[in-house]
Amino acid sequence: MGSTGDSSDEFDIIIVGAGTSGCVLVNRLSEDPNVSILLVEAGEDQSADENVYTPGLCTALLGNDQYDWRYTSEIEPGINGRQILHPRGKIIGGTSSINSFALIYPSAAGMDAWAELGNKGWDWKSIQPYFKKFQTIYPPTPEVKKDLHVAHNDETIAASHGPLKAAFPPTVRPLQKAWVDTFRTLGLENRSDPLEGHALGGHTSTCHISGDKYERSHAGVAFFNPVRERKNVHLVTGALVRKVELEKQQDGVLTATGVLYSKNGAEFQVKAKKEVILASGVFNTPQLLELSGIGNPELLQKHGIEVKHANVNVGENLQDHIKAAISFEEIDGYEPGASVSSSEMRASYEKDRTGPWTWTAHSFAYMPLPPFLDAAGKEELSKVVEQHPPSSGSSFAKAQHDFICKTTLSPDQGTSTAFQSRRPVVPVKEGNYITLSCMLSYPLSTGSSHIQSSDPTTKPTIHFNYYNHPLDLEFHARHVQSLAKLAQTQPLASFLKPGGKTLPANLDPTNIDDAKEICKGFSTTNYHPCGTAAMLPEAMGGVVDERLRVYGIGNLRVVDASVVPIEPRGNIITTVYAVAEKAADLIKKDLGLKTSG
Repeated sequence: MGSTGDSSDEFDIIIVGAGTSGCVLVNRLSEDPNVSILLVEAGEDQSADENVYTPGLCTALLGNDQYDWRYTSEIEPGINGRQILHPRGKIIGGTSSINSFALIYPSAAGMDAWAELGNKGWDWKSIQPYFKKFQTIYPPTPEVKKDLHVAHNDETIAASHGPLKAAFPPTVRPLQKAWVDTFRTLGLENRSDPLEGHALGGHTSTCHISGDKYERSHAGVAFFNPVRERKNVHLVTGALVRKVELEKQQDGVLTATGVLYSKNGAEFQVKAKKEVILASGVFNTPQLLELSGIGNPELLQKHGIEVKHANVNVGENLQDHIKAAISFEEIDGYEPGASVSSSEMRASYEKDRTGPWTWTAHSFAYMPLPPFLDAAGKEELSKVVEQHPPSSGSSFAKAQHDFICKTTLSPDQGTSTAFQSRRPVVPVKEGNYITLSCMLSYPLSTGSSHIQSSDPTTKPTIHFNYYNHPLDLEFHARHVQSLAKLAQTQPLASFLKPGGKTLPANLDPTNIDDAKEICKGFSTTNYHPCGTAAMLPEAMGGVVDERLRVYGIGNLRVVDASVVPIEPRGNIITTVYAVAEKAADLIKKDLGLKTSG
């Protein structure tokens, strides 16, 4: 692996950000030995840190400057004036190095909606193969497959052949089994492989944890480490990119020619002969575009930045998955793991990779709303949708509205992702609780992320506008009511204390008004921001085209969660991996790069 730091350095491709997508890109693009690649990362390589590789220690990563950018939203009126912390990985591997592991997938309908917005080649059929390409799935044990009703089929598992390692839980825990059995009771057992795009109901997910060592498998160790010694791969860490260098060519086209970055108090200018690719994430990518003179002219001029290309869409269309939860007091005597000390858990993990530190959450559900409603409830939901027709806004907003409303009214589409955990929704001094959460899959509310200074070290101003669209609160509150019904269904109900306490206290989740108060007062992020450099026609609010090229600028692309135009169902990391894999193929074709055999 080469090094850099010389101001005269020149490379074919510069990738800004060694996060999830950046690591995928450097792996795939460097297959051509004749193309030189510089990967620039603000963080460091911490793959050998036990907090990073040990699943049971992942909570030590969030809010820690050593690993996390630690973004914070502005005051959010829709959630009672609270501010929301938004961790993003500042480390090789990016957020895949600090997240909570679950691999949950988008729906075929959701991806097809992307394509219908003018993004040819991004329909489900076109992108589905990339969900298998990025990972290798370890088969579950016969016991896990049987007791947890694993829906991944043998063909999908055999067809997965990528660098990332994904595993099922090593053993069956009573609550995990009760979870999938409860959905079976409701007639919502998931029988469809989640990688086929039509999964519905209770589900046991894989996590990006290796099935042999039970260590975190993230983009850094899976994609970057295997290629870091290639002679055409160059890495610089601890480097903050200040802007993309743009020059007008003889043909009049404004073109990205390199980047300016700072490291240890010095500035370095590096050239890109072919392309600059921004893989900096949903907050850093629009910030870099704006610092480089690409964005809303009024905002850029306010901060003394020369306008190179006017595009008011940069930093807009910010979306996020917001989750609401109810905690139920559990029966006496059910406290798995409570008697195991931290020292015992460490000893088990370090000795032979066993014990509680090997696993994390696996119990999820693709939750439709209509099956939880009676006839009156379904009629009321239809009336609510009718009362909130699409506004007179953009054609994108109308298309998004139509897709989300149609999907929410369908009994065959999961419009929230539900899961269970042991952490109470609010802090308590005593008692043990089982918490049921539901994440609103398709928000209609959108926000923004914009620079508040020309200084690249100043974090952007982030507004999510949670529940700004009234239908989000209406839909989410009804999903909260579904959680209450879930808790009353066997066998999950047998784990909850009859007449026990619920949290938040003094709010009845079966009452729609109280359910709305639970959402407004206690909902928080599920850490899936996207959309700030959306893949859309520019007239519809886009920043990049269907080949991820930035409008108005030659040799500049974006490949990260910011290009996602409509929030996908499920945890966004699987979609980011698939987008990066597809992007690598597009870039190879456009640049005429070779692919190794």
